[in-house]
Amino acid sequence: MDRITLLLSALFFLGSPLFANEPPQEIRVRLETESSLSPVYISEVEPTGDTFPSSYLKELEKVIRYDFQYNGKTTVPEKTAEKERELKLMRLSSLGSVYAISLLVKNKTLHCKAFLIQKNAAKNFPEISLTGSLSEDRKKLHLLSDAIYKAFFESDGIASSKILYSFQKKDTLGQWISEIVESDWDGENVTYLTQDSSYSINPVVIPKDRGFDKDLFLYVSYKNGQPKIFIKSKGESTGKKVVDIRGNQMLPAISKQRDKIAFVCDASGRTDLFVQSLNPETGETGTPKQIFSYPRSSQGSPTFSPDGLKIAFVSDKDGAPRIYVISSEPGRKRETARIITKKNKENTCPCWSPDGTKLAYSAKTGGIRQIWIYDFAAGEEKQLTYGPGNKENPSWAPNSLHIVFNSTDDNYSDLYVLSPEQPNAVKITKGPGKKHYPAWGPR
Repeated sequence: MDRITLLLSALFFLGSPLFANEPPQEIRVRLETESSLSPVYISEVEPTGDTFPSSYLKELEKVIRYDFQYNGKTTVPEKTAEKERELKLMRLSSLGSVYAISLLVKNKTLHCKAFLIQKNAAKNFPEISLTGSLSEDRKKLHLLSDAIYKAFFESDGIASSKILYSFQKKDTLGQWISEIVESDWDGENVTYLTQDSSYSINPVVIPKDRGFDKDLFLYVSYKNGQPKIFIKSKGESTGKKVVDIRGNQMLPAISKQRDKIAFVCDASGRTDLFVQSLNPETGETGTPKQIFSYPRSSQGSPTFSPDGLKIAFVSDKDGAPRIYVISSEPGRKRETARIITKKNKENTCPCWSPDGTKLAYSAKTGGIRQIWIYDFAAGEEKQLTYGPGNKENPSWAPNSLHIVFNSTDDNYSDLYVLSPEQPNAVKITKGPGKKHYPAWGPR
């Protein structure tokens, strides 16, 4: 067993026992929502003049259809020749939909018009010059989807948001390496953000600040031996070490205010919870301060509340790992941690929703790790996913509705997205290699 495997085996908060041999065929979702999905009819991408092959236009259409099938507000009915004809004749009430989107490509330029049928309103969107490169045009279409979503619901969509995660594979020598990659919210347009040929995990997106447009993120790297926390811009070739303290440093989290990070470190011989000041732009850091420690116990997986005043984390101080909440400010006395998960014996990987109302986490349920939700207002724990296969590391989308998580097994690990009122989770990754530790970034 190599040193990485040894460390991961020793720390409960890095993962769970791996049981299944086959990937789950279906991950069922149970979400209680008050709203219902509104049908939006999306036309065929009609070509006019000098344009692209029909196969390429179908790929463009798939992007828009995906964005509106899984945005949590709408559903996309099947196209029919009759409905296509009714849309061209502007007989919108015959479509049986609340909304409609008309798409036309003319001389390699996409024209889009959206209809709010019940309000008898329509909106034309700026023309989009298409390049013929699917990866480039996809970005433009996701932005268009968010613009249409804004027109429909007067709120921000997530189609143009990104997901960072760790991609683990074997190198030419058969050794496992892991790099940080980024993808669109549907799993496409995968881009490497690190290329250290080492072991990089636990990406954390740093929120942007007014006046600074760098895309920064934290991650853990083993490239110098022990796992250490690094900060990196997407445009830089190498990252910079953030924490100056001995021992293994793992599982970083950053406050929404961008002024401090939390992490766990075994400098004292056990994994304790630390907080450190941080200025992402200047690189200035403060002295790491231990904010929670308990005899003969391990702490892990910190996550900040949106106001930055609290931290939820995992501890096995009372036996099995459970989730607790404490103040994020170091005090003179040992912090009293308030337990919030009681239904299951093993709870890990908490993630605080951006709106502050909920906590997503993984809990062993009937021998299988499922995604659960803790509702702060109701003080209730609710199971979110069902079905075979272990599920871990949930991360909220900016809208506090969608969640991305990874399956967990010896032979596979893929990412799935949950969206409101969808009966099943949507698998967004494919191909060989293990994808885990997802982090949903901003729009």
